[in-house]
Amino acid sequence: MAVPTSPLPVCRFAGLLAGTEEELAAARQELTQWYGKIDDASEILPFTFTEYYNTEMGTSLLRQWVRFEALFNPEHLAKCKLETNMAETLLARQFHEKGGRGVNRPINIDPGYVHKYKVVLATTKDHSHRVYISEGIYAEVTLHWHQNKWTPWPWTYADYQSPAAGAFFERARTAYLAQLQKITGG
Repeated sequence: MAVPTSPLPVCRFAGLLAGTEEELAAARQELTQWYGKIDDASEILPFTFTEYYNTEMGTSLLRQWVRFEALFNPEHLAKCKLETNMAETLLARQFHEKGGRGVNRPINIDPGYVHKYKVVLATTKDHSHRVYISEGIYAEVTLHWHQNKWTPWPWTYADYQSPAAGAFFERARTAYLAQLQKITGG
């Protein structure tokens, strides 16, 4: 009989989507208050992958991913999504008070984690390829490590299939494996 074991800690990241570099910077600053130091950030990309967010967030959006230095327990992913939803609300209030861009949602923050074999995203939306984890939150394996590279699934968002995402998540995996080696001694 197999014996259940506790999971190893994982590498926390967040996908940021906003209309301006100022909004991205505010999101990064807010997230450091919640999760500590940002260890790495992707380049900032024009978000031209879909128009899904245009009504709520406006056009000419920007995409960036950030990785946090501190590892965390993957069973806290649902809590993390609830926290990032709260951070979005706080940031929206700040930008509305300053006049902002006149959109309902200036910033979208999608948390997830990097494991040595997978990149997992948290979401509030259910679908056939998502698993309920708790408190109204679902998890999705959006990339998997196959033949020494991150490989998308049929449902993987187009921006997560971009070269910039691949480079960011490859660096995240390398840093994560080095952290694990220090923790586990092997």
